[in-house]
Amino acid sequence: MKHFILIYLWVLPILGSALDSKIGEMGGVNFYEPHEQDSFLTSTLIRGRLYLDIPEEVLGKPILWTRIGSSNQYESKQVVFTRFRDDILMEEHRIWSESGIWIPLKEDKSLEKNIMGIFPMLKGHGESRGCRIDITDILLGSTIAWKRARGGPLVSNMSQILDHKNSGHKVIVKTRRCVLKNEVRLSNTVYFSFYALPKPMDIRRFDYRMGFRYEDVGSMGNATKNYIASIARWRLEKLHQGKETSVPVKPITFVMSPNIPIKWRPYVKAGIEEWLPSFESAGFKDAIVVREVDTLDNWDRYGLDHSIIRWNRSQNVRTYRDGSGGSTVAMVIDLRSGEIIKSDILLGSSLEHLTDQYFIRCAALDKRALSFPFPDELMGELIQSLVAHEAGHTFGIKDNHYGEYSYPVNKMGDASWLETMGHTTSIMTYARHNNIAQPKDSVPPSLLIQKVGPTDNYYIQWAYTAFSKEMSPEEETSVLERIIRWQDSIPWFRYNTSQYEIIGPAATNEVVETNDPVIGTSLALKNLKRALELLPEACQDLKDNTTMERIYTKALELWYYNMKSVISLLGGYEIFYKSMDQPGNMYTPIPLESQKEALDFLIANAFDPPNWLVRPDFMVKIRYSTYPDKVTADQQRLLLELLRPQRMKRFEQMETINGYERTLQWYLENLQKGLFKELIENSDYVKPRRQEIQMTYIERLIWAIGQERKHFDPTKKALDHTDYTRGLMMGQLKVLRKEIKKSIKRNRGTQSLGHWKRCLSKLDKLLEP
Repeated sequence: MKHFILIYLWVLPILGSALDSKIGEMGGVNFYEPHEQDSFLTSTLIRGRLYLDIPEEVLGKPILWTRIGSSNQYESKQVVFTRFRDDILMEEHRIWSESGIWIPLKEDKSLEKNIMGIFPMLKGHGESRGCRIDITDILLGSTIAWKRARGGPLVSNMSQILDHKNSGHKVIVKTRRCVLKNEVRLSNTVYFSFYALPKPMDIRRFDYRMGFRYEDVGSMGNATKNYIASIARWRLEKLHQGKETSVPVKPITFVMSPNIPIKWRPYVKAGIEEWLPSFESAGFKDAIVVREVDTLDNWDRYGLDHSIIRWNRSQNVRTYRDGSGGSTVAMVIDLRSGEIIKSDILLGSSLEHLTDQYFIRCAALDKRALSFPFPDELMGELIQSLVAHEAGHTFGIKDNHYGEYSYPVNKMGDASWLETMGHTTSIMTYARHNNIAQPKDSVPPSLLIQKVGPTDNYYIQWAYTAFSKEMSPEEETSVLERIIRWQDSIPWFRYNTSQYEIIGPAATNEVVETNDPVIGTSLALKNLKRALELLPEACQDLKDNTTMERIYTKALELWYYNMKSVISLLGGYEIFYKSMDQPGNMYTPIPLESQKEALDFLIANAFDPPNWLVRPDFMVKIRYSTYPDKVTADQQRLLLELLRPQRMKRFEQMETINGYERTLQWYLENLQKGLFKELIENSDYVKPRRQEIQMTYIERLIWAIGQERKHFDPTKKALDHTDYTRGLMMGQLKVLRKEIKKSIKRNRGTQSLGHWKRCLSKLDKLLEP
């Protein structure tokens, strides 16, 4: 691991310098030209009807038509106005991506264009050139499908054009739409905008080894396929061409909504500005600007010239506090090139959720977390971390796993390492805050909170480094490939995705993922125990038990995620996405020794959890019944994870590798022994929770063995157990039935006799029909 660290600290700057030198030799880039059209659409509102004047030179030019409603999410269509006889046609065409491929309409590869509206040309508007149309009905009607539009019949007499604004290269229209739903009239304000698209910018081609979304932000597909596509990114161009570092012609600008509380604004700004050094690695100084304004009218808020940081308007709505909420971004992208035109940050996470997450992880490490509400300084730092994560999305980076299963677990309490590298490689992971450091490590609290990391700098450098026009496409590809190949020696630069299954320990969420999940989880559980012990004192001045119960529930969730991270070792693989000319395998099985250690840990901890977790001292203050029993429910979920068909098939694949023979047999045999250890230890008592787990195991295997054969298409068998696995499961149940019979015969007076007879009854129905 020291080898990797030295590579990062020494080789990366050298390679970066070489890259800057190469770019400097090639020269600069062209200046940004905002819009090609000398004139654009203009709108006129007359007696509730909206008229659109279309200059002759705008006909046939691509225009971005955008809708935004109460969800604050944008939907866009690229439209073209054309003339046919005495009518104007509004058409949506399939889009040519500058990466060299058509983006189809409505996922129909045969559809080249779609007529969205036909408008008679109107006269008498005083224009010598161009034409006028009445566009009211298409804005207020239901003929155009918008995914986020409220469903239900339109109430036409309550829907109307409220206002409009013309501003150079854009037209914005404010409407009120009313629909009938469940016999109730629901109305909301919807803004539409028509925006003149600029000349497409230079693209950066999508590469599946890098964690960027491509131009069609809704696209999903094979995680390991290099689609012909452009990544989503901002148009950044150097003002001083040829210089290694330059201010941009047009920086990425964010405007803070005035409803953000004043005390949180410095932290919101700081969260975005955490990314400034990342853009410097790509050659841009002061690439980001964050503006604070006293007022912000809706024309600027819903127009496409400003990216807004919005504060959730539900913060003071009853019941909102009880939910975790969620933050996200709302993007508008030019599909021709992947250019991000606008990207709002929607801060919807409740402050209580941020508090709960931090308390259960770091209460034992940060004295500021020992009373509710948290002091403003700590709360502000948590908001800053949240904003930094969402800002990463606005730059085009996806949520996911960057370099997980690579950071050394023994560095998580090392303040020097944390200062330089952080406890997680990227702010875009779901590692959350550092709960592996121990009190004895004396880590400063500021180093516990997730921040922009070295991998974030790496991704911005790959996506935003500018190339001169003189550089050939082959030269650009070569430079970008060299950057990607840094992953060969720096494992925390690697990206992987777990769309359909958690393939290994580099693809888990909600935990600090290190190179040793078992040790990491053991350390994390120590801090979780300390947090629960501190919880009663932290809640002593509160008037009800709501906070205590909510945080205890979050603690159980964190315990579940930690167990799940250990489970990822079983049937797990190390993941390293590669091109075909790179040596080595993309998936390398976790060593058997690590898998055995993981299974032993789970048997001891997941299925026999400690009293401090399942029966903390404060439980008598908040519970009167075993219902609802979340611990048992989580244990059952973990058991189903262990028996998931996808995991069994990964074990089957491992058995074809030298040294992993009969691995599935070993796994099923030792899992069953651990779950039914009372039979081996000749114990006369089975705890109530373990009875539920044992019965769940028997029922799940009986279900798997009896699973009907529904598919022959291999692509539809993801959730089907193979006959090979079912045969091994049948063998294990036969062994179990034999052991239960022995136990009943040996311990006829056991207080768990009824449980064992119920188990035997279920097994007899399968094995002796």
